[in-house]
Amino acid sequence: MKSLLMITIAAATLAAPAAAQEQPPRVAPEDMRWVAPALAGYTDEVLFGDVWRRDDLSPRDRSLVTLSALIKGGHTGQLRGHLNRALDNGVEPAEIGAVITHLAFYAGWPNAVSALSEVRQVMEARGFTAADMQAPTAVEVDADRQRIIRKGSGAATAGAASNFTGAVRVTAPFSGAGGSRVRGATVRFEAGARTAWHRHEHGQTLIVTEGCGWTQREGGSIERICAGDVVTLAPGEKHWHGATASSSMTHVALSEGAGVEWLEHVSDAEYSNGPR
Repeated sequence: MKSLLMITIAAATLAAPAAAQEQPPRVAPEDMRWVAPALAGYTDEVLFGDVWRRDDLSPRDRSLVTLSALIKGGHTGQLRGHLNRALDNGVEPAEIGAVITHLAFYAGWPNAVSALSEVRQVMEARGFTAADMQAPTAVEVDADRQRIIRKGSGAATAGAASNFTGAVRVTAPFSGAGGSRVRGATVRFEAGARTAWHRHEHGQTLIVTEGCGWTQREGGSIERICAGDVVTLAPGEKHWHGATASSSMTHVALSEGAGVEWLEHVSDAEYSNGPR
């Protein structure tokens, strides 16, 4: 009996870390939680907690497949959320336009045209222009050997409430030239603002240009970072970053490839553990 008890305790101890693993993201809309809570549970736990996290397709590829399916089915009511997710996952605006053009010949002209209004609203809300929807021509590629993106250039967009806490502005988004998969933007966090927990398939580099902020990887302590500091995150490393509780911070965020997987928000209790 004593041996059985010891085995039971040991098994419970070993299982504890798995039970304490991160909870699946709450993605289901409020209407779904109100009308069909079981469906909301499947949405959070199975669809976005399991299917979207499988390694057989990258988040970027899953977004392209999902957008194609929604446009093919004429499900424009579902498009907005997945368009934002696609952009977060590294799909370029011009690629979304190319998908719609391609689908017009295979999924029907009306379905492709019906998606245009939703796409334009999302793109403009994210600060993209008609020029961003154009694929580069050969001449543009040649001229792309050197580009200078001036400080503060382009429209400033507010960080999405689903991915950030507090006042956050994103400006001067850019991507690498010559087929490079490097992409990034300048991000300013006002005091108290921060990202949600997230991870990048190929890691992330942060270059602090103004002020001071905090960053933390899962399992580590909150570290103070200031102008001139460079932070590198390993591929798949769960982390967050933002301003301190009393000062703003601006950094250039660089990543490569499939974009970002957004997770749960950093709670006020977690954030309050920042260094003083």
